[in-house]
Amino acid sequence: MNQRFFGHPESPLFGVYHSAHGTKLGSPRAVVICPPIGQEYIRTHWNLRLLANQIARQGIHVLRFDYHGVGDSAGNVLDLNKIDIWQRNIISAIEQLKTESGAETVMLAGQRFGGLLAGKVAQIRTDVNSVVLWEPVLDGRSYLDDLRQLHREMLDLWVCKMTTVNSDDQEEILGAVFRRELCKDIEKTTLDLANIIQPQLVIETVDTPRELTCCDSSLQKVVFDDRPSSWCDLRELETAYLRPMVNQSTTKLIKEMFERLETFDALKLDGRQLAALEAIC
Repeated sequence: MNQRFFGHPESPLFGVYHSAHGTKLGSPRAVVICPPIGQEYIRTHWNLRLLANQIARQGIHVLRFDYHGVGDSAGNVLDLNKIDIWQRNIISAIEQLKTESGAETVMLAGQRFGGLLAGKVAQIRTDVNSVVLWEPVLDGRSYLDDLRQLHREMLDLWVCKMTTVNSDDQEEILGAVFRRELCKDIEKTTLDLANIIQPQLVIETVDTPRELTCCDSSLQKVVFDDRPSSWCDLRELETAYLRPMVNQSTTKLIKEMFERLETFDALKLDGRQLAALEAIC
């Protein structure tokens, strides 16, 4: 596990590279992990570190990183008014991992809002061979509405009545402060899985009511976690991200996806014929 800064020297991103265990540099298998944002970034940090270690032990190179203005990366989230900079951050992480690992293409693994960002990038990048979406946000407005409701419930827990100091320019949601323009951009952002042509592995919870439609059902595998979703349940929030059994099964499925991709020579830029793949997941 090696820590480094990468990207533009005036606004570097912080990343952690987990080299593939037992595999020489140049292995075609590589995964970029795209974390959530806000308080969910903090709560999932340990779990995504565990996931990266488990994937690396399967002979797969992994890069996890912080977005601009988040974690240890440069910048301030209050400088952002659109999410496209986070999408560009993912593209920088793709290039960094390709350089470090020697892989020609990468898999994107995104959790929650990181899943939405990963899906958006997968729509435009030919060097993304597949995506893993862990309880992805598909509608930005519903996502923020849920977090705002949770924020109000949390304030009501205090003995003394508390309020959040908001303004016309910024809003605090569960300890994370965003510009109003950024919130508006998040609200209008959606992800349609049918528009992501890459093979998809989607991890959902048993109580997820939404339709998860892919353009080709043979290119999508949906795995359900037996535990109900708890991201918006104040009583369960502290353990919402603690799902070690899901980590193990996800790692196994990621390895299997790479094996199938290699079978069809889909890890090379000049060999990606995804429309011809069958049951890739």
